[in-house]
Amino acid sequence: MIEESDFVLIGLLRRVHGMKGEISVEPISDLVERFEALDYVLVRHGGKTSEMGVESVRWKGKLALVKLHGIDDRTSAEDLRGAEIGVRQEDVFPVPDDTYYVFDIVGCSVMGKKGNRIGTVCEVLRMPANDVLVVKREEGDALIPVVKSVVKSIDLEAKLIVIEEMEGLLD
Repeated sequence: MIEESDFVLIGLLRRVHGMKGEISVEPISDLVERFEALDYVLVRHGGKTSEMGVESVRWKGKLALVKLHGIDDRTSAEDLRGAEIGVRQEDVFPVPDDTYYVFDIVGCSVMGKKGNRIGTVCEVLRMPANDVLVVKREEGDALIPVVKSVVKSIDLEAKLIVIEEMEGLLD
């Protein structure tokens, strides 16, 4: 059984490519090179998650064309359209210093530099300029931009993020 908490999203299955079961995958991961190293993926579709072997990966522009074991024709591939693909948390690639996975950040407590508790990260929004933390607070959600002038430290062991409280940031 694959636990939901073990699933790390790396791509979305968009459409069928050709007649032999290849599927176009839009990578969600910043580490797109991870696709070439995949031996298997977790496929989440229709409320079920299953493990499927990866036969091949090639690129067409920014999309990965993935051939999954047992998906050998267009009809079988079409059945997976719209699915999410992921890997187990234990199989994620290591990331450089000062880079974090979303699953590491969600659930972290957010504190001001002076020690006042602000809330808990419930979501991370991926925006063109920078990521944004959605922090659940009693007063309502706050949007915190992940930029050096605001986010002062992230301690994953303590599950704690310290921010600079600038005027208007939490309004």
